[in-house]
Amino acid sequence: MSKAKKVDKLVREANKIADKHLSENTINWKECLIAVIVVFFIFMFIFSSGKAEASCSYRMDSLGNTSYTCSSGQNGTLRTDVLGTTRDSRTGTTWRTDVLGTTRSSDGTTYRTDVLGTTRGSDGTTWRTDALGTMRSNNGTTCRTNALGTMRCN
Repeated sequence: MSKAKKVDKLVREANKIADKHLSENTINWKECLIAVIVVFFIFMFIFSSGKAEASCSYRMDSLGNTSYTCSSGQNGTLRTDVLGTTRDSRTGTTWRTDVLGTTRSSDGTTYRTDVLGTTRGSDGTTWRTDALGTMRSNNGTTCRTNALGTMRCN
């Protein structure tokens, strides 16, 4: 067997191994979508709380944790564990999304997004995203993400 044929055979075997590895390690998009929805609901909860008067910025790190810093000096981290429960390091509040898409917090507040994309909370808050991607609440809070991926709310 010539050297070129051996190289071709090795390349084909490497491609087969790579294809097998990719098929075994594909991204579970359903879990990713649920995590994004949970983080969205957490943002809504934080923005709708009485502490929403302070201007805050939110940044997701490479591990998927969201760190936030507010102009009032409050800061914390939102972490989601493997079971899908998200915890706020500052307040200790936890959030969990059930199979029907309702997000429930440990303080009793629930959030639900309808088919039009409007999210309603049991505390009376309503969030909508406009055509430019700005999230707007019925209490006047607006949130937008800049080019660096940092969400700022005021």
